[in-house]
Amino acid sequence: MRKCYATGLVLVGWLLMLPPPVFPPVQDSSGEYQMNTKAPMSNWLTFKTLGSENDCKAALKKMPDFYRCVSSDDPALKKTTPAAAKKK
Repeated sequence: MRKCYATGLVLVGWLLMLPPPVFPPVQDSSGEYQMNTKAPMSNWLTFKTLGSENDCKAALKKMPDFYRCVSSDDPALKKTTPAAAKKK
């Protein structure tokens, strides 16, 4: 009997993420719009997809402080369903 094994190749990329803006839009004293850094990571916006963590960290050095490097397989990126929706 011949055994077959399925092997999966998981491609993990790195995402340069930025938080969503505060609503309603609010400008700080320098005229920049404030970002909602307390928002769940699943609500953050992907600015750029990079091939490695080192590439992401290099790009991050050129960005404002609120940007983050996140692995594309990070569980925090998954959208969660509200508890009320799960009960139905």
